[in-house]
Amino acid sequence: MTATAFSTAALALLTLAGSASGQIGSSYCSANSNSTGGPSVISASGSTDVALNDVTLACSSLPLNAFGYFVTSQTQSFIAGPGGSSGNLCIAGNIGRYAGNIVSSGSTGAVSLVVDLTGVPAPTGSYAALPGDTLNFQFWHRDAAGGSVTSNFSPGLEITFDSAAPTFVQDVYPLLTQPNINAPECIICHGSFGGLNMGQDAASAYAALVNVASTSFNCQGSIYVVPGDFQNSLLYSKIASPNPSCGSQMPFGGTFAGDVNVIRDWIAAGAAF
Repeated sequence: MTATAFSTAALALLTLAGSASGQIGSSYCSANSNSTGGPSVISASGSTDVALNDVTLACSSLPLNAFGYFVTSQTQSFIAGPGGSSGNLCIAGNIGRYAGNIVSSGSTGAVSLVVDLTGVPAPTGSYAALPGDTLNFQFWHRDAAGGSVTSNFSPGLEITFDSAAPTFVQDVYPLLTQPNINAPECIICHGSFGGLNMGQDAASAYAALVNVASTSFNCQGSIYVVPGDFQNSLLYSKIASPNPSCGSQMPFGGTFAGDVNVIRDWIAAGAAF
């Protein structure tokens, strides 16, 4: 495969990463092609809420069986070929290394790492990420060029963190009352349909959802919202999954117009009113 084809594939993967559910951060700073013929792709999933401490880094399109580790800093830069590397260093300043988490790309050419936001590495010791912080990440890895051993870098990835967990009144209820794509508002259909009656105001809707079991035939007994557990919350499953645990995806016949990640983060943070 040509380098152009690899570059096109890498760009497609990056575009997909930015649109997939749960993806966070944005890529910056170009990466040079590695020995696969194209550049690697970096992404992250989870939440930007530091209180949730939910971030997983991933890097793909790597040479097979290549060892490396993620690096991080609050400062962005562009340094071509640092220390004889074939890649570009996209961070500077107080660079921290996840050197204790050396990983191999194995047979898939991909790696991942769950990071601890309460212990971000730095030259003088670890620190806790705070609301408003922007952390920049890269993946450094071994590589080969012209038969010689070298190293390379992924693009940079910046993630800006916040602290305000979503609330039902401010963040979730407005999503349930806005028109969906090719479907009416959730609050209209579920004034009574399927045994779920969210009423005409936020307080009524909250009371009908949190720690309440569905009475519909297909989903009877499933809890609409389990505070702290979005994976077992029927509301999230029905909206976010094309194949929910029971019944059909909602809104029926259309597409949810809001950000499902807001609902996920609201539930994960405790489903506050």
